[in-house]
Amino acid sequence: MTDVNISNLSNVVPALPKVMGAKTFNRIYGGHETLSGVYKLHQKIAAEFLATMLFVFGVVSSGVYYGEIGGILGGSAIGGVMIYIFGRVSGAHFNPAISLALFIRQKLSAMEFGLYVAAQIVGSFIACLLFVLVRRGKFNNFAGNEIQFGVLDPDDESKDGWSYFGAFLMEIILTFILIMFILASCEKDNYLGPSLGLAFSLTLLACSFIGGGVSGCSMNPARSLAPAFMQLFNGENKNPIKQIWIYIVGPFLGGVIAALVWPIFIFQ
Repeated sequence: MTDVNISNLSNVVPALPKVMGAKTFNRIYGGHETLSGVYKLHQKIAAEFLATMLFVFGVVSSGVYYGEIGGILGGSAIGGVMIYIFGRVSGAHFNPAISLALFIRQKLSAMEFGLYVAAQIVGSFIACLLFVLVRRGKFNNFAGNEIQFGVLDPDDESKDGWSYFGAFLMEIILTFILIMFILASCEKDNYLGPSLGLAFSLTLLACSFIGGGVSGCSMNPARSLAPAFMQLFNGENKNPIKQIWIYIVGPFLGGVIAALVWPIFIFQ
């Protein structure tokens, strides 16, 4: 890839080039060389769809059948597997927050970003439908993300504001950590090769243990959205869909902050 004069970030924060000066702005936030293959767009979109589908299926299944710890270990492991299989094709984002951060960093075009997110969301819903078939049509307990800390009864509607704020802040922080790792691994002189999948799994594992007891540790709007909607069909626990804004806005904010912060540490 070659450098560009003004990055896509100027579309997100238009005042930055004027405040910093176009030359300085481009040096910090301009395009940087990354590893890129010769895969066609339809191959990348197919990879995102399949990676997200398999990832969400693995997370939901391990969470339902083996509880919180099982979900943490299963989700971390399957994430690394997807990185190893599809990383060379599409980057294996399987996460709209990651795609947004890489769009800001000019690793994706606007069209690629839109298609990636669409493929991820569809893949997540297909994963949940497949899990329904595995469970003989049962829609209950889809391991949907909901606030953990400060909630003693899942059916209790009287949650205090701090429970929501704590979970929201935790999702921002955890996604920031995850995407800082992703952005670091995108740099050519920092590429981990085949070991990237293992490193990604360890990063997911660390984040899950840090925030699992507070927010459930989603860091992924696609992973949270489909299970939350699926649980509506059962009608027992509606907390995941009521709290879904936490698991959409939080990860997106964490991704944007990471995309703005990471360029500070790029070697010039």
